[in-house]
Amino acid sequence: MKYGNLHLHSNFSDAQFGPSQLVVIGKALGYKALALTDHETDAGVKTLMASAKNQGMEALSGIEFYGRYNNENLHIVGLDYDMNNPALREYVKDRVERRNEYTRQCFELAVESGYITEFTWDDIVKYSPEGAWLNYDSIYNIYTKFFVPFKSDFRQVVFNSPEARKLAYKAPDAEKVIKIIRDAGGIAILAHPYKWTQYVPALVQMGLNGIEVSHPDNIENTSALAKEAAKAYNLYVSGGTDHTGPMSGCDGNLAIPVYNGVTEEEFYTIKERKLG
Repeated sequence: MKYGNLHLHSNFSDAQFGPSQLVVIGKALGYKALALTDHETDAGVKTLMASAKNQGMEALSGIEFYGRYNNENLHIVGLDYDMNNPALREYVKDRVERRNEYTRQCFELAVESGYITEFTWDDIVKYSPEGAWLNYDSIYNIYTKFFVPFKSDFRQVVFNSPEARKLAYKAPDAEKVIKIIRDAGGIAILAHPYKWTQYVPALVQMGLNGIEVSHPDNIENTSALAKEAAKAYNLYVSGGTDHTGPMSGCDGNLAIPVYNGVTEEEFYTIKERKLG
């Protein structure tokens, strides 16, 4: 078992459990440290950190942003940053509002077409945590909570229809995302780099200072490349289960027994900023 799970999602973005539940589950699994890294929001982080402290566990602030580079939508995790940094707070607010408006518009299109009849957008907001990044999984959670039969083609009809695709917006440049995290005193980490390790040199020039080595999507070869990159560029090593495995509560091909994360040495290298 790894010492820490530093890539976790909750019901504030695209997983099932609340932050305090994640602490209980993580401790039961044997983790000693956690970081909640929901997509584009950190609204659940303080709850997780307080719950972890009560359980005698370590915890770091965290978030996962989207950042574009070379026409690809990279995922960049921010760890151990100042949650009160004004620029970061404004950026998170903007990202949540943009995403939630996009999801609302997609949802309303499906309501207008008669595809969705059981719930309204107000129901989605009402039963979602305050500050959540609302998305497909938010709606899925509401459906399943009220035992309404979920439609298997929901994602295709609501979010991948020609009308919905016209509403999509591009993520900010990766360089901007990295700067936001670093300016808030955090570590900017390339998440699950199973097909992005070739971008590490350019991203390091932008300020990237960490990389995920242990992740469910990292096949053996990718983990080796990530380790090599960490050594070559003096990067912090991170990892976690993301929205896969017993800490996600997700079903389908995500419901597999994975226990990724970081060693005790890797955790304290991050926490104590041993690499500068």
